[in-house]
Amino acid sequence: MKRTADVVVVGAGIIGSSIAYQLARHGVGRVVALDKGKGPAEGSTGASSSICRCRYTHPEVVRLAFHGQEAYGNWAEFTGLDQPRSGLQRVGVLWMMGESQDRVGSDADKLMGEGVKAEAIGPDDVTELFPSLSTCGVPFDLTGEIEHQCAPGEAFLYESLGGYAEPVGANQDLIEATRRLGGAVEFNSRVAEVLKENGRVTGVRLEDGTEISAELVVNAAGPWCNQLNAMAGAELCWTLTPTRIQTVYRSWPQDLGPVPVGADASTGIYFRPETGGQQVLVGSVLPEDEEEVIEDPDDYKRVPDASFTEIKLAAFHHRVPGLEARGGVSGVAGLYTINREDVHPVVGPSGVDGLWVANGFSGHGFKLAPSIGSLVAQAYTGASIEFDTDVPMSFLSVDREPIDVAVKNVLA
Repeated sequence: MKRTADVVVVGAGIIGSSIAYQLARHGVGRVVALDKGKGPAEGSTGASSSICRCRYTHPEVVRLAFHGQEAYGNWAEFTGLDQPRSGLQRVGVLWMMGESQDRVGSDADKLMGEGVKAEAIGPDDVTELFPSLSTCGVPFDLTGEIEHQCAPGEAFLYESLGGYAEPVGANQDLIEATRRLGGAVEFNSRVAEVLKENGRVTGVRLEDGTEISAELVVNAAGPWCNQLNAMAGAELCWTLTPTRIQTVYRSWPQDLGPVPVGADASTGIYFRPETGGQQVLVGSVLPEDEEEVIEDPDDYKRVPDASFTEIKLAAFHHRVPGLEARGGVSGVAGLYTINREDVHPVVGPSGVDGLWVANGFSGHGFKLAPSIGSLVAQAYTGASIEFDTDVPMSFLSVDREPIDVAVKNVLA
C-alpha cells in the first residue's frame, strides 16, 4: 500500500508527538507520526523524570525551557483538550548547590532577564517553605569514611513556578490533540527503510510493506535515532549514545509536608514528588551515573541496581533527616540519548535533503519538547503562533560548533 503525507515524524514519544502536534497546529494538513511501540511512552518518555526547570548555562536554552514550561503550565489551552491527563505541577524548583550569595543572586538575575520567576533565598526561607529539608550545604561523603558536620548553605536559587508534569499523560495528550487536528499517530509501525530518490529522502517503508511518501521526514526516534540516520545515509558529526539512567521511588509520609523539585550538589542527587504526593522520585546529577552506554535500546536492564538504590536513598535521607528508613521502595531505568560533545540536542536539517533530526536530548527532552516542536513547525511553515519560542533553530543546528558548557551532564 502506498500513502502520501506532507511530513512523516519517526518516533511518537514526547519529542515526536510534540513535533507532530506543533506541525498540525501550525496548519500542516497531512502529518503522520510513526512509532514502533505498541502504545505511547514505551521509550525514553515513560521513564522520564519530567522536571520543568529553567536554570541553564545559556540564555537560549533558558528560553527554550521557559517556553516549554509556559505550554505545560497552560496545558489545556495549549493542547485544546478540555480534560488533559497532564499539566505542570508547580511545586517549585530548589537548587541546593553549595553556592555563594553572589553566584546565586547573579543567576537569579539572569533567569529573571529571560522572563523566569527566580530568586535567591536563604536557609531560613527554605525551612519555612519546606520544613522537612535540611539546609546543609556541606558535601556529604556517602562512603562514610569522612566524618560529616552539617552547616547551612549560604544561598539557594528558587524557581517558584517550576515543577514537573506526568510524562505518560503528556504524551497521550499530545497524541490526542494531534489526531483532533487531523494528524495521524500510528503505533506498531516500525520503519524498515528510508526511501530516497536522487539522493533526497522521499518517505519511508514500514515493516508491513506500506510506503509513505513525504516532502519531509523528521527523525525523532530517541535512542533508536542512529539506526534511522544510518538508513538515510545521514552522517552526523555528533556522538549520540543511548545511555541507561536509573531512578528510585520511595514512599513519602504526608506529615513531612511538601517537597519541591530539588537539585542537591552536596549529595549528587535530584528529587521530586510523584503525582498525588504519596511518593518521591530520586535520581542522580553525577556525570559518572550517565556513562552506561547501551548498544541495543531494545535490550537493557529496566530496574535500578541495588547499589544505586542504596546510595541514592542514603543521600536523600541526609537531605530529609526526619524520613524514617522504612516504606515501599521501587524504581525504573530508562534511556537518555546523550550528545557526548555538548549534551545539547541537534535539531533541523541533517545534511541529507528531506531529512531533519531532533536527536540527542541528553536528559533535557521533556522540558524542551513543546519548544522543539515549535522550532520545527516554524522552520517548516514559516509561521509563528501563540506558545511559539523565539529561539532560532540555528542555535541547535546539526552544523553548529559544540555549545560551551561547564559540565557535560543533565545539569548543563
